[in-house]
Amino acid sequence: LLAGWALLMIPFSTDSAQSLVYYRRFYLFTAIWVAASVAVTERRRLMMMAALLIGSMSISIYGQIHNARLADGMFSERMGEIFNPMTSGALLMMALLVAAGFLITGGIRGKVKIAVAVAALPVALGLVLTMTRSAQLGLMAGLGLMLLLAKPRLFGVFLGVLVVAVVFLAFFGEDVLSERMWGRINPAYVMGGENTSSRLEMWRGGLEMVKAHPVTGVGDRGLEEIGPDYYTSEFGVYHGHLHNNLIHMMVIWGVPGLIFGLAFILAGFWYLWKRWRALHRLADAKEKAPVQSAWILGALGAWISFNIAGLTEWYFGDAETMLIFLAILGVALGPGLEQGRENLA
Repeated sequence: LLAGWALLMIPFSTDSAQSLVYYRRFYLFTAIWVAASVAVTERRRLMMMAALLIGSMSISIYGQIHNARLADGMFSERMGEIFNPMTSGALLMMALLVAAGFLITGGIRGKVKIAVAVAALPVALGLVLTMTRSAQLGLMAGLGLMLLLAKPRLFGVFLGVLVVAVVFLAFFGEDVLSERMWGRINPAYVMGGENTSSRLEMWRGGLEMVKAHPVTGVGDRGLEEIGPDYYTSEFGVYHGHLHNNLIHMMVIWGVPGLIFGLAFILAGFWYLWKRWRALHRLADAKEKAPVQSAWILGALGAWISFNIAGLTEWYFGDAETMLIFLAILGVALGPGLEQGRENLA
């Protein structure tokens, strides 16, 4: 429905030619079915997990070496040599949550868990070095949901540790963190800094665009040229997107586009939840298909993290982030034990 609506809206776009080119974003959606068609056995799902972690670890280590070579040290700049820091943060965030699925789920062999834990360490450091607050917040939300589902007793411990960490950083963060890192999470900057001001202005301008084009939207296009007609200050004028999944979908595809987009996003969670419940109603599921269970749990964490982080970023329109997100959904939603089609070979 979303793809069909976006196609129908191309003639009504304020830049039909660009909207026609941007329609290629829907090619990314095939990642769901491609990944699902490959992830049909426990062995294949394990190999796909290894590929995801190896890629994430390689990007992280490369970025860390680059940052360590800087004159002021590893924590003096945001890590973003291969992708920009926001994209890198989102990719590492989702990879960590899938890895966490393997660490939390029972039935996974000890050697596999050790390997996953070791590989996840540089990925976690890489996420910290991106200094992408939306991704770090998304990671915490994803871990919280996963623990609530799989290890509810540990959820309270996790929440307590998180509260203590936040209070500690609020009082002592300036003393223990590098100047660059403290500048990113300083409460005064978070509440009233340039990034916050520019986002608020972009969102306000986006809502003005929706008022002017409530049904068709302005079209799937860059917003740099039309932004000055809707913004009341210089903040955000030169951004081609609005740093918010929901507002941006509504701006480019109108209110119906937002409804279809939300339906697609929520459908992902609904199917993942159904798979999780169905799999765990089977008494021997953890013993027969622990890797499938780990992927489903990790995908649930990735889903909530993607959408939490997407409240301040246009991750739905970021090709790299969206591709990995959809591929993770595909692996988790592939043929499984509870559907009676699991091949354990």
